[in-house]
Amino acid sequence: MGVFEIAYNNFKSNLRIYTAFFIAMVFSVVVLTNFELLQYGDAIKVLQGENAKFTSAVLISVIVILSVFLFFFIWYATNIFLKNRSKEIGILSFMGLDLYTIGKIYFVESILIGITSCISGIIIGIITSRFFQTIIIKLSGFNIKVVSGVSVKAIMSTIIIFMAIFTIMTIKGFITICRSSVINLINTSKKQEKIPKVGLGLYLLSVISLLILSYGYYKSLNIRTGNIFSVVPVIIIIIIGTYGLFKSVLPVIINHIMKNKKILFNGDNIIAINNINYRLNKNYKTYAIISIIITATISTLGAAVAFKKIQENAQMQRNIYTVSIVSSDKNEINKDDIENIIKETNKIKYEVNPKLLILKNPNPEYISDTEQVIMKYSDFENILKVNGNKKELEKYNKNLVKDNNVITLKSPQTIISFATKESKVSINGQDYNITKGEVKIPVLGTGLSQSIIVVNDDMYYKLQDKGNIIYFYGAKVESENKSDKMFENLQAKLNLQNGYIMNGYKAQTESQWIKFAYAVLVFLFIVFAIVAGSIIYMKIYNDAYEDKEKYKTLIKIGTPESEINRAILKEVSIFYILPMISAGVSSYFALKLAGDLMMSNLFSIYILSMIICFLIFIIYGILSVNKFKKIIYENLNLNN
Repeated sequence: MGVFEIAYNNFKSNLRIYTAFFIAMVFSVVVLTNFELLQYGDAIKVLQGENAKFTSAVLISVIVILSVFLFFFIWYATNIFLKNRSKEIGILSFMGLDLYTIGKIYFVESILIGITSCISGIIIGIITSRFFQTIIIKLSGFNIKVVSGVSVKAIMSTIIIFMAIFTIMTIKGFITICRSSVINLINTSKKQEKIPKVGLGLYLLSVISLLILSYGYYKSLNIRTGNIFSVVPVIIIIIIGTYGLFKSVLPVIINHIMKNKKILFNGDNIIAINNINYRLNKNYKTYAIISIIITATISTLGAAVAFKKIQENAQMQRNIYTVSIVSSDKNEINKDDIENIIKETNKIKYEVNPKLLILKNPNPEYISDTEQVIMKYSDFENILKVNGNKKELEKYNKNLVKDNNVITLKSPQTIISFATKESKVSINGQDYNITKGEVKIPVLGTGLSQSIIVVNDDMYYKLQDKGNIIYFYGAKVESENKSDKMFENLQAKLNLQNGYIMNGYKAQTESQWIKFAYAVLVFLFIVFAIVAGSIIYMKIYNDAYEDKEKYKTLIKIGTPESEINRAILKEVSIFYILPMISAGVSSYFALKLAGDLMMSNLFSIYILSMIICFLIFIIYGILSVNKFKKIIYENLNLNN
């Protein structure tokens, strides 16, 4: 019997054993196939301009992230698969096969799994692609008809990415087998690692880990430093702290629980706590990684919602005026002349015509921040009444600009801000208190991209001779879809030499790609949550095989089945709960950070994402408990 024939027979006979591994691989291919088909499909190709450019960039970024994510996911899954097969490999060696030949059998069998997973995943991906694309495009708000179609380029890209990763991991397994000893392979599944004693060193490490984690959380609340790279050290600190949490803090806590006789000897606790203690010490790296993945998962949904809010604000800013005209020459912004030109082809719904003061910024932080744009409150108030945002005046009333107080309006082009939050601003050498900062309501829309400082009228007139005046005109027309001729007339007849005309109607659809990013990130949130649950499921699946002899012994000495079941439930539950609690704390600070940078309150999203992850983990937990019991009791039935 040749190597291929043995491998093929193993593949067929053992398919039921590595069902979890096979399903995980198929799921990976399905997700990758759907994104590749979306990238190369006809639906996205109809987009034009900014939407096409940024949508393509989002898709490429997501595929790269998925590929990296899949690399580590497949690495972990193949390691578990190899460990579960190690005893069988050792027995084959005792039967006369050399390790090199066994390695080839493993390699061929693994490649058969990879090819089968790849083909199955691609077929399911093609079947579900239209449904997937419809959801993504509907969530994005694109008016695109989704048609069925398969791109050969997309399929080839999926095959290359997945099989390249899978083959690398399989070669790694082949090398591991060739370098192993027969005894070690046979005893791998029985090998029990010693639990390290909880001494002074571990206590010290636990204190240091808590300090590192607390410092990381503290730094995340004060990230607005003007430096984008300041986020990276915070992320690294929290990751190190999370690693230390599972390495030292939780073992110390469990050690204290084990010393409490009332808790330890209460019913089936002694079984569950001892198993938890052993598993946590042995697999702390895995659970730390899972906690980090869940944190990234929840942060992904937070980022998705923040992107949606940004898009809605950008859309609101661009929709506020069909046409915006800005000039430093008063004669070029003659309201009557502009009205007459517009009325030749369209009707005006509303219009605004404020004057703004430009002063030199005494403390510019950036090259683009050398000027300050000043608006008087009466203009601010009138604009909000005219453009349909009168209700905002309840929050931004006249009292906020009394005396030396001001309101600052954030630039409508700002997506994310690393600038330090300011409570004061210096205008013409004098400090003023910012009563409301980073306000993003539509005032002048995208017609003027700078931030604006709103001051009381008296202060405005005092400063008026200290700088230059610019003139703004904005109008919303009745038939925006018929405004092309209007813009042609304005360009030709105004002939601006000291200003520009902004086509607000044309710009209204240019930020739709942000909604696409939102839809993709929501999908990634679901994918990452499922992957996190899958990793825990596979780990518990592997633990069940390791623990079956322990539970078999307990049942033989008379331990009731009900106590065994409760011990299994506690052991399984704790390994879903611990990463969830750790990730819940970390993701709170992560979303606080994201909300601060994107100037959005993401607390409600934090709660929603926690609930969704919790529900997904409950489903996985039920499956894990049932599978654990099945492995334990099937084994007993077979041996009794």
